[in-house]
Amino acid sequence: MPPRYLERPIADAADLDLAVTLPYGMTAAGILAAITDIYAYIHAVNAASIEHRYDRLEDLMLPASFSGLISELVVRAVARENATGVPGVTRNLRPGGRPDIIPRAMYPGDAVLHGPEGVEVKTSKSATSWQGHSPETGWLMVVQIAVDRTTAPVYDRVPTTVERVLLAELVEADWTYSGRREGSRRTPTASINPAGRAKLAAGIVYQRGRSVGATPPPVALH
Repeated sequence: MPPRYLERPIADAADLDLAVTLPYGMTAAGILAAITDIYAYIHAVNAASIEHRYDRLEDLMLPASFSGLISELVVRAVARENATGVPGVTRNLRPGGRPDIIPRAMYPGDAVLHGPEGVEVKTSKSATSWQGHSPETGWLMVVQIAVDRTTAPVYDRVPTTVERVLLAELVEADWTYSGRREGSRRTPTASINPAGRAKLAAGIVYQRGRSVGATPPPVALH
């Protein structure tokens, strides 16, 4: 048996909610395949890293950097696994462009700086608090992950898992903008408010452990 931190999680089709409406021809099966692909990538990289006496990605990278890596893996995997629907989706090829996932062939060269159609992806460890730099309208995918950085010894740490995937079409009123005071260097932030969280709570397409009756994480509404 491999040490626990090198176990490879399994994404169970029974944890999907097939009744959730997905945009642009995306499918629940495509979301599940993307999660499986992410697990395969992390397992392969971590196994090689440990073999060469390095740490896991989770322990080598800063938390924000690791979340950024997961977001990029999600974008690439979801785009690949959901490419054949109508219209199907692809990764936004514009560096820094938004949204991350866009309808195939809608924008020239599948690249847009800021387009009205597509799906923005956010990865978070939080079950209740999600933020951005500014209010964003359109489809949002929140990928909630669980990362074990505290168990000792290290080799007993639980492998990273995708806990939930939530999708909803949000409008500006679903965000609360914090901004920043004059002279402050703090990055302006906007938080999804109760109305937006309620929409996301209605769009949980994947919830790990749903099939065995695991208690779902809360989505705070106030």
